[in-house]
Amino acid sequence: MNLQTIGNAILIVLVIGWIGYRQTTWRPVAIGRMYRLALILAIVGAGLLVQQSGGLTGLDVAVLLVEVVISLGVGAWMGAIARFRPLDPPVPAGSSDQVARFASRTGWWGLALWLVVIAVRVGIDVLATGLGAHAATSTGVILLLIAANRAARTAVFAVRLERRAAVTA
Repeated sequence: MNLQTIGNAILIVLVIGWIGYRQTTWRPVAIGRMYRLALILAIVGAGLLVQQSGGLTGLDVAVLLVEVVISLGVGAWMGAIARFRPLDPPVPAGSSDQVARFASRTGWWGLALWLVVIAVRVGIDVLATGLGAHAATSTGVILLLIAANRAARTAVFAVRLERRAAVTA
């Protein structure tokens, strides 16, 4: 076991705990902040991927694309199963001028979907490593997949909240 494997394991445990908590509790919805988190994770992930890999092979790219598509799909699914409740009164969303008017959670189903994403990722990584795709196991890829998941979830949230606002208007 090398240092990168240990780092990945620690990162996975922290991400599962953090996202698991967030899936099962009501959280104010601030679409701008949610997109910003996905963007930051994507930038850091891409930077780490470039730094950690000596070059991407065609197999690395194919594995990454498959994992991104799965992550986007599950993120959209999470956005679709999320429940919303109005916040009365609305709450400030961070340091910006944005105000959260709704809170959301995906509950235990959202957590179960995260566990599916992780299980699929581990399976694909084992298969990809056996085939010679070593960049697929990097921390950068993990962060890119989380970013894709969060971006898809946020996009579905935005559409659902726009529809909800149109119906109540």
